[in-house]
Amino acid sequence: MADLVKQGTPRQSVNCHGQSLNVSYGSNSSGKKTILISLPKSAGTAADFVLSGKNVSIPPGSSLRITLDGLNQPERMEGAPAGSVSISRGPSAVAAVPDIDPATSELKKSASAAPVPPAKPIEFSDSPDSQTMGISQKNSSATELNSAPVPVSEEKANPAPNPSAPALPQPMEVQGDFSWPGKFLAHPIPTEQLEEDKFYIRTEGGARFVSSMNIVNVVGPNGPSNSVIEKEIAFSTGYRQDIDAGVWLTDWFGLAVETGFALNAIRGNTQGMTVSSSTYWSIPIMAQLCFQYPNDSGFLPYINFGFGGGWNYFNIGSINYNGPNFTTLSGSGNDMNNAYQIAAGIRYRLYDQLSLTLAYKFYGTSQPTVDMGDSQQVTFGSPVTNSIEIGGNFSF
Repeated sequence: MADLVKQGTPRQSVNCHGQSLNVSYGSNSSGKKTILISLPKSAGTAADFVLSGKNVSIPPGSSLRITLDGLNQPERMEGAPAGSVSISRGPSAVAAVPDIDPATSELKKSASAAPVPPAKPIEFSDSPDSQTMGISQKNSSATELNSAPVPVSEEKANPAPNPSAPALPQPMEVQGDFSWPGKFLAHPIPTEQLEEDKFYIRTEGGARFVSSMNIVNVVGPNGPSNSVIEKEIAFSTGYRQDIDAGVWLTDWFGLAVETGFALNAIRGNTQGMTVSSSTYWSIPIMAQLCFQYPNDSGFLPYINFGFGGGWNYFNIGSINYNGPNFTTLSGSGNDMNNAYQIAAGIRYRLYDQLSLTLAYKFYGTSQPTVDMGDSQQVTFGSPVTNSIEIGGNFSF
C-alpha cells in the first residue's frame, strides 16, 4: 500500500483472481492519506482477499476506503455503502521460524512450525493507461502478501502459539524524531504537516522610529505664556521588543495579547532648542485580532489589529529654548493612555513548531500629560511610532 501511495498515477487497476479492481488514492479532511478500492457493478462475483490480517470481501458496485497512518499502515477500514463490505478477522497462521545451525552454517526450521511460501513480489506494468499489480494467491477465496522470513537465533525464536487462542495485535513501532521544535519542513509543506498547534508565543524586536512631537501645554512657571509651547521635540532611532501570546481559533483567525517595551532618546528639533540626557519609554498592553493566510509554501502573511493601553514615561534631563518667558523643563513622569496598533508581516515555517517572522508595526497613543515635579506639568502631542522587527514564533 505504501508503494501505491508513492505512485504518480491517482488511479490504478489491480488484478485480483482475474477481476479488475479500481484503486485510487488521495487525502481526507485531516490530511491523512486514503486508498479507495472499488469493484465495478459489471463484476460477476465479489472480490475476496486478506489485508492486514483481516478477510475482506467487496461485492460488485461497492468499495473499501482505507485510511493510512504516518507509516503508511492501515489505521481504519470502512465500506461504502455502509455494511456492504465484509471485514472479519483472518485465520491465525503460524509461520516457520528459520534458524542457522552453528555447526553446518545451514538454514533450518523448527519442526513445530508450518512452512510458509515466500511472497511473490509486487509488479507494475509499463502501460501508460493503467498499472496492474499482481498479488500472490493464497487460496481460491483469499489473497495475502507475506514478507520473507528473517533469520533469528534458536534461543530467541518465538514458541508456537496455541491454535485455539485468539491472535493478539502486534505493537506498532513508532519511528521519527518528535523532539522540539518538531520535524524540519520541506517546501511545499506535505499535507500531513500543514496543521499547526493552536497556541503560540511570538517575540519580535527591531528598530523604532518616533515622529516629531509637539509640546502642547505647560502648567507651572510662566504657564500658557511659556514660549516652548507648540515647539517640537524629535527622537533618535530607538529599539522595541515585543512578546505575544495567542491562540488560533480557526486556521485563519485568532486572538492574542501583546506587551513589551520601547526606548528612544529625545533630541532638539527647533532652532534655538537644546535637549540633554532625555529619553522616552513606552510599554504597550493590548488585545489583538489576528488574521493569517495559511498555505503550503511555508510563507504565511498575517495582519493584526490591536487596541488597549500604552504606558508613556518621559525622563527629561533638560530642555532649554532661547525665547521669552521660557523656563527650563526638567524632571521625569509617566502617564497611562489609550493605545492602538496595526501590525502586518510574514511568517516562514522552518519546523512543525518554529517559524521566523518579519513585521511592520504602526503604534500610537493619546496625548500623555506628565507631572515633572517642581510644579511642572507638561502635555505632549500624541506619540506615533513605526517599527520594523524580526523574531520567532513558537507553537505548542
